[in-house]
Amino acid sequence: MPTDVLKSAGKLFRKRKFSQIIRLLEQQIFRFRDSSEFYLLLGNSCLFSGDYGGADSYLKRAAQLRSNHVNTLLGLAAVALKRAHTEEAINNWLKVLDLEPNNRTARRGLDLVRKYSISGAADLSEISDSRLFRDILPPRPFNRSIIILPLIILLAGTLSLAALYFILPLLPAKTVGRPGLPDIELSTGQPALISMEGDYHYILTEKDILTSFKNAKKYLIDFRDNMALKELNRILYSNASAYVKEKARLLTTFVQKPDFTTVKDIFTYNEVSKESLLYSGCYTVWSGKVANLVIGRENITFDLLVGYHEQKELLGIVPVSLDFGAELENGTDLEVLGRIESEAGMLSIKGISIHRLLQKEQ
Repeated sequence: MPTDVLKSAGKLFRKRKFSQIIRLLEQQIFRFRDSSEFYLLLGNSCLFSGDYGGADSYLKRAAQLRSNHVNTLLGLAAVALKRAHTEEAINNWLKVLDLEPNNRTARRGLDLVRKYSISGAADLSEISDSRLFRDILPPRPFNRSIIILPLIILLAGTLSLAALYFILPLLPAKTVGRPGLPDIELSTGQPALISMEGDYHYILTEKDILTSFKNAKKYLIDFRDNMALKELNRILYSNASAYVKEKARLLTTFVQKPDFTTVKDIFTYNEVSKESLLYSGCYTVWSGKVANLVIGRENITFDLLVGYHEQKELLGIVPVSLDFGAELENGTDLEVLGRIESEAGMLSIKGISIHRLLQKEQ
């Protein structure tokens, strides 16, 4: 039975018998061609066995069948880094953080790329052949044989924490910063900063690129993430070289998801609607009225009639999607905090928080 095969493979996976899993499952590919669980087991087994070609093929099939699975994305990111495809690795880690903002493996991966700021095969070899690479692989199955050592470490850590309990309040508080940010720099020599190949929306000079990059770092240091993203988008959608864009994407990994109390530099609807690509990924707060509400099993979508919450001026209509539950109805006056998305010139908002507005008496 198909389920028996997957159960057997799951047991072998927990025992870390990766080569046995590969032998068992590779002959069953036709039977399980539509099973994401099958391809995830097979892909991760190849990954842990060092077969990166097989891992890439099987994990990509798993992603086709189930696009938002964290362990699949982590596996694909590790394979991409192994093959020096850092842009692909970064994109996959960012997808993971979008699903699980506190995922440690994805954050370790991004921190690793920031630290080495990979620009050549030598640096990549240093990472992929070290213990650092093993730390960014998807979580391995639990191995009961190593439980004693962690317990000893846990006990020692508990005793240490108890000893420090009365000391820590006396220490001066550390200033929260963004470690690693100052180390990401652009070289004015080689590789080139400009490339006229491919499609681009903005044409920048080397001076323009250096200025935008410098400004983006300054904004990030000041925790003005929206302004930083605006500068980075100018680079990412320009004639800047792949080298520059890779550095720019590294800077985007420092951006943090805000809430209503922390969001800064809010862009107006009129600003964004004129040039939505420049503001893609930025967070904004817009008020309006809910229309065309559709409540599904996994998400809620509606059109936000921007500015119409007071029924005086309709600035525009923006599609909004929520991946969390909310009690809404058509005509609700709402304030939406969300991430601006621009695809093929179409503006939309991925909401991360909402706030009902009290209706004024007529």
